[in-house]
Amino acid sequence: MRPWLAGLLLLVGAGCGGPAPRALRYGMDECSHCHMQLADPRFGGEVVTTTGKVYPFDDVGCLGTFVATGGIPGEELYSLWVVDFLNADSLIAVADAVFLLSDSVKTPMQYGLAALRPGAAADSLAEVWNATRLDWSEVLARLGPAGP
Repeated sequence: MRPWLAGLLLLVGAGCGGPAPRALRYGMDECSHCHMQLADPRFGGEVVTTTGKVYPFDDVGCLGTFVATGGIPGEELYSLWVVDFLNADSLIAVADAVFLLSDSVKTPMQYGLAALRPGAAADSLAEVWNATRLDWSEVLARLGPAGP
């Protein structure tokens, strides 16, 4: 196969996937909820819409509040992602994350929420921080209009 044809097929194939998250740009992106510049790479997340628009957030709490209070219509949500607290270069789909809520966690907007992959590391941190474990629906319930 000719090299230019292989490159063209690769580009066409890459364009066939659905909307996807992108790397958060700390020091450049502004949070779509609180409008603060993203600064701490251990926290944050993003909303990806059905049209591929990405909304960045500097704190899991900002992301949750934005979603829970209808910051974007539900039919426009394609995927939701959070930063893995222990691996800041990695995003986790919210459905696959465990959320730890603790006064010991100092987040950019003081929500006290950290997102992690489930497992031994999350279990250890939960114990050290005396944290409450939440799934995404519980995060939304706490941050939505009916929450505290």
